[in-house]
Amino acid sequence: MLAANRKSVIDAVQTVLSADLSCSKADFQTEGVTIHKAEIREGRFRFPVREQSLSIVTMGKGAVISCSADRMEWAQKHLGSLTRDQLFSVHTLSKIESLVKQDGQLLAGPDQKYVCSVNDAADFAIPEGITISVQDRSTIAGLYTHTAFPHALSFNPNSPRPDRLAAVAEYGGIIVGIAGASEDCELMWQIGVDVLPEFQSRGIGKALVGKLTRALFHEGIVPYYSASLSNMQSRQLAVSLGYWPAWIQIYAR
Repeated sequence: MLAANRKSVIDAVQTVLSADLSCSKADFQTEGVTIHKAEIREGRFRFPVREQSLSIVTMGKGAVISCSADRMEWAQKHLGSLTRDQLFSVHTLSKIESLVKQDGQLLAGPDQKYVCSVNDAADFAIPEGITISVQDRSTIAGLYTHTAFPHALSFNPNSPRPDRLAAVAEYGGIIVGIAGASEDCELMWQIGVDVLPEFQSRGIGKALVGKLTRALFHEGIVPYYSASLSNMQSRQLAVSLGYWPAWIQIYAR
């Protein structure tokens, strides 16, 4: 099973990231910084491909940079000799921000990405009075009228990263929370969750993500979860369900 244990999940992550960053799996275990020309490879994440691109990823050892051809020389000169910690320092990020700003772009992140395996998944409780159901691709579009859950669903039936599964929390017949899984690539789907403000801090978000995580395992998919480094509540939710930090990413958009 693809997501059975931590080793298989890490292999899946490296497979996707190496396609996304036009590098090899070995680059993620290499000390220092490696720089690669961005290419469109099969198996990559299905996010928009920008003509002028720059993405930086670390899985904890070294760091991998992927950028468009026009930025290769600059990256080699200013970033190629740095350590991982120097690359992710405020000073260096400010320098990269100045570069992409010249092309009308912003530097997004750092975002912490989490993944989970079947063996690592933690138990969760469904709060009293709450019912949770799982909807698949055949009915998920019916949730698009519920616009109060923008982090859970794309609300776009023609998205290149279509919504595939959703866990729906109801209280007294009213939808109070949704967790959705988007097909970001063949091997990994991203989970996003929203709970109405008046129902937050009751464990509903954790129950939704926990339920959806198990549904993705049933599909043979590796679930992943993204949070900004400053979003402590979101990061703690992931960890409480057995997710672990797999990579950190910065990118120009």
